[in-house]
Amino acid sequence: MLQVDFHVHSLFSQCGLHTILELLEKARALGLKGLALTDHGPTLGGKLNSVFFERFKSPFREVVLLKGIECNILDKDGTIDLPESFLPFLDIVLLGIHPNTPEGLSRTEYTEMLISAMEKNACIDIITHPNDSHYPVDYCILAREAARRGVALELNNSRILYSRTGIDETLLFLRACKEERCFVAVCSDTHALHELGLDESVRPLLESVRFPKELIVTESAFSAFDFVKSRAALK
Repeated sequence: MLQVDFHVHSLFSQCGLHTILELLEKARALGLKGLALTDHGPTLGGKLNSVFFERFKSPFREVVLLKGIECNILDKDGTIDLPESFLPFLDIVLLGIHPNTPEGLSRTEYTEMLISAMEKNACIDIITHPNDSHYPVDYCILAREAARRGVALELNNSRILYSRTGIDETLLFLRACKEERCFVAVCSDTHALHELGLDESVRPLLESVRFPKELIVTESAFSAFDFVKSRAALK
């Protein structure tokens, strides 16, 4: 079980099933120390609103609420759908390639998209599910460029839990991150309550490649909050 979960969707994402309060209550019941609400950007129908970012406070002292967003790439130049007005209120920024990006492009093209996005948007903290077979990337190059910027690549529990990504492919991804000394963030990618904080599907993969614990930013609550703190100056 994760102590801090960086990738959680609420009803503000079209794919999320629960309210923010339901998610916080579940996190408290599970003993999580923190969670990041990272609903989708507007390109995928995310209903981000200023009231949440500017005014909402968690009613539970036991659980730190991190306010975030999972952005989408808009073009090959690395433009993302992050509303600039929300940036001062964001604790964490995720970026992933999603269905608004056409399939069938080359590995090089998808890799360059992500690198361009990191170059143009220093606020990006985590690249989500880079081992998506629909949008193949060069793991070594992406991990190298992410490591240069202190950006973490996500090891997404949901992708393995629901067999949406192959284990062999994920092991290749982890070996590349290990070789390039790139941070990895283990996340649940929660859409339903029972998924919150889960990491059981990917922990054996980390162990099988002997992935260095010091490169796992979600290894503990301390390392997770330290990662957020270290990235805060870029918001």
